[in-house]
Amino acid sequence: MSQNLEHLTIHQFRGLKNLELRDLGTINLLVGANNSGKTSVLEAIAIYCRPLDPKAWLNTAWSREIKFSRKPQLDALRWLFPQGSQEDSGQIILSGEGHFSLRKLQAIYQEIEGTFTQNESEEDLSSEVIGDDLIERGADLILTATTIEKSLFKEQEEITEEIFELWESQRSIFGRKRSDLALSVETISPFSHRIEQLQVKSLSNAIEQRFKSEIIELLQNLDQGITGLEILSTSRDRKERLYIDHKDIGIAPLSAFGDGVRRLLYIASTLVKAKGGVLLIDELESSIHTQVLDRSFSWLIKACQEREIQLFVTTHSLEAVDAILNSIEKLQYHNGDNNDFNRDLVLYRLKQDESKTVVKRFGLEKLHRLRENLGQEVRW
Repeated sequence: MSQNLEHLTIHQFRGLKNLELRDLGTINLLVGANNSGKTSVLEAIAIYCRPLDPKAWLNTAWSREIKFSRKPQLDALRWLFPQGSQEDSGQIILSGEGHFSLRKLQAIYQEIEGTFTQNESEEDLSSEVIGDDLIERGADLILTATTIEKSLFKEQEEITEEIFELWESQRSIFGRKRSDLALSVETISPFSHRIEQLQVKSLSNAIEQRFKSEIIELLQNLDQGITGLEILSTSRDRKERLYIDHKDIGIAPLSAFGDGVRRLLYIASTLVKAKGGVLLIDELESSIHTQVLDRSFSWLIKACQEREIQLFVTTHSLEAVDAILNSIEKLQYHNGDNNDFNRDLVLYRLKQDESKTVVKRFGLEKLHRLRENLGQEVRW
């Protein structure tokens, strides 16, 4: 499978600095101690895949938070950028290579102020009142993307700059809203599966793509009694909700089942939307029992390969690392020789240093030798 992203350098993003991910694989594991930057790497990839989409920037900024208690959009966005008094604060720089045409992304966050006339009925405690005008805090998000456009005879570099204006009390984003420069990308957080609206939307899309039977097959790794999935609305509130058909208890709401079922269901249904692109999963093993890791991850990896999805996951679990390693090796055995087998699975171990984020790369062959032959720890 060709790699959408072959190399990625995170020059500046949140607390990451000068982090190089070389020779990316089809399946990429990010490990390391707490606060080593694993989740930040996923966020940087999400932005790199949709560099000129301001909504993608905001969604990434909010990705660690619950919707109803998340920060205001300016505060959330500002914290994506390096903080402090250094010259590079307020600036993000990412660069990469691969089948995606983007080669470099530079982003600048600049705070601004604006005034508008206060309506008699309007009361905004977040703004300063001067006379009849309100002084409101805002920000310019300045995005510059460098791409390589290839033709039969040459490669041509193109630079695109977009400026988006955001205001503290307004949800609207001012500036051009769409760009064709995007790679399909989906992000799954450790708690996405607990939001039923996301589950319903994601499963609806999977059903349209005729993927429901494969999802049921995955769920049966956890519970053999699961026979079907349904989206129904009740007469009481007319909201669509997700139900599972079980041979022992009949049709029951998704909330009646454990986190493991909900987690695998959301991963499987979201996978469909990432076809031909990138899937990002934070804390892959979350809510999934160790006894079903092998079977579940074998299903996931095979599905990603069939749909040409490049997978990036974070994990704290050595059992998860071993399960993915075993799954890759089993698939290789069934599929025959692979001339580039060392790119099927790559593990990156992250560690924060004073001046940069240090990363060590382990290809499949070395990972196999360290884990199965020597039993060594590879997470830190």
